[in-house]
Amino acid sequence: MLSASLFALAANRAEVSTGNLRGDNKFDNLKANWDKSVSIGDFKTTVKAKYDYNANRDFLKEVSISGDLKQADNADDIAVGYELTRDFASRNTNVRLTASSHGYSVSAEYDPEEQLREVGVAREVDVGDYKVDLQPTWLVKAKAARVKLMSAINDGKDRLSAQFDYDVDGQQAKDVELSFARTLEEGKVLSASFKPDKSNLEVSLEDSTFEAGATWTATANVPLDSDPSNILDAARVTLKRSWGW
Repeated sequence: MLSASLFALAANRAEVSTGNLRGDNKFDNLKANWDKSVSIGDFKTTVKAKYDYNANRDFLKEVSISGDLKQADNADDIAVGYELTRDFASRNTNVRLTASSHGYSVSAEYDPEEQLREVGVAREVDVGDYKVDLQPTWLVKAKAARVKLMSAINDGKDRLSAQFDYDVDGQQAKDVELSFARTLEEGKVLSASFKPDKSNLEVSLEDSTFEAGATWTATANVPLDSDPSNILDAARVTLKRSWGW
């Protein structure tokens, strides 16, 4: 097992989650992450480490380094960033490069096994009176386009998002997910996510006021394709506590 002393030094954020509170497995997982900024010559690098009990209980799950290869000196200049991630659970290494200029961000991900994995673009666009974050991505191996759209409304109190994958060969959209989040009050956020393909509705309440220094999240997953008279009994209810130090 990972020693307690190393674990404490390697994390500044942690979370523990339960299994279905209606079932027998009360404990589900323990996660932690640590990050620190370091300077190597003129380059500033962020080192991150993540621990996931379920993924790799005896060691770290992954370690990554990220930073800027080139900073933009003005609005017309191009900024180039990188992120190198080593996943010890899957023994996979992933490289992500990002170039940004004039409000556009172009990214590419590569790993030794799948070669070029994906290429994406991110841009904020105006749709009527709203600003929408648009993120189309081409998934090379799957031959599919993944599209993400996100927008804040109601003076930022509400957030809407949608995501789907478009299968070019099958010429159909799949893995559709629609999400909505509302800030009820300072420190309390109610969110809902619906996946039509899986007939699943997820509702969660996040509360950072219940306990000082910690955030509690209660989540219910409701299978909408179950018997309507038994839909509440079929719901899966979980609890998560996250905190930093």
